[in-house]
Amino acid sequence: MKARRIDLSDACGVDDAMRRIAIVRFAEVLTLVPALRHGRSRDLHDLRIACKRLRYALESFTPREPALLEAASRLSQLQDALGDLHDRDLLLLAMPKKLHVSAQRVRMQRDDALARARALWRDAFAPYGPFEGLMRFTGLGYGFGDGVAGS
Repeated sequence: MKARRIDLSDACGVDDAMRRIAIVRFAEVLTLVPALRHGRSRDLHDLRIACKRLRYALESFTPREPALLEAASRLSQLQDALGDLHDRDLLLLAMPKKLHVSAQRVRMQRDDALARARALWRDAFAPYGPFEGLMRFTGLGYGFGDGVAGS
């Protein structure tokens, strides 16, 4: 997924520009979250890239808005889980078909990485959780984590 363009030409200062960037990058992530439910490799990879964009933006904002640090940290953890999953997907594609036992083990590792990503996402929306500062900063309310990632 290509990053959305963010028009900052009429931003009313640094705080407004930061908020607009965070809103657009968070919206990109939220749009891709259904990948956690269906588990398709390409969509999960797109989610990982969107998390990376949002995380980098938030990390650059934390000196001015420290409440975003927890969200950036959680996005980093989510990126790691999705990266592990992507590595397993690539390994499965390259693995010779005769390595059935090894492939089964890699599929189990992929499933574990997906379960970890789902839990990280779901828990990020808990009261006082890592995304509370991000949601307050962007003005995007609660409800995005409920049932989205599965149980």
